Formats: sequence, C-alpha cells, structure tokens
Amino acid sequence: MIRLIARRLMSSTPEEKLIFDKLSKQLSPKNMHVQDVSGGCGSMFAIDITSDKFKGLTMVKQHKLVNKILEDDIKRWHGLQLRTRSD
Repeated sequence: MIRLIARRLMSSTPEEKLIFDKLSKQLSPKNMHVQDVSGGCGSMFAIDITSDKFKGLTMVKQHKLVNKILEDDIKRWHGLQLRTRSD
C-alpha cells in the first residue's frame, strides 16, 4: 500500500498529488511520503520513497532518477529534501 502523507490531516495540495502521481507511475513505490514543507506556497518539498527500482543503485543514482522524473517541476521549486531507499 502506498501512502501520501500531507501536512493537512491526510489531505494533499495539488502539487503534492502531482508529485505523488508522477513518482508512483514511474517507480511503483512500496511506500512514499510527499509533503509541501514551504508553508503552503509549493516551493519546497520533502519526499521519502522506497522502491524496488532503486535496487543496485547508489544513493546518487537513486536521486538522479527521481530528479529526472520531476525535472520540469523542480525548476519551479526553491528546494527538495529527498530520501530514497530500496528496502
């Protein structure tokens, strides 16, 4: 089961949902948390994701994979807190 944890009692912002949907489609995660940590303005996100697609990849390559999936979105952000693992 994949969970989206947002800052407002299990609701999500449109941007959090967009990120969640893009990563879910490409990485089939076992677990994922996406949170707008910018105070609600959509300029910084924390993403914690576990996926079998990361197996055998270094942390740098895992992060590059996520960055590639989100490259169009990242251009609009001030920052990204990213935690990846293969389980």
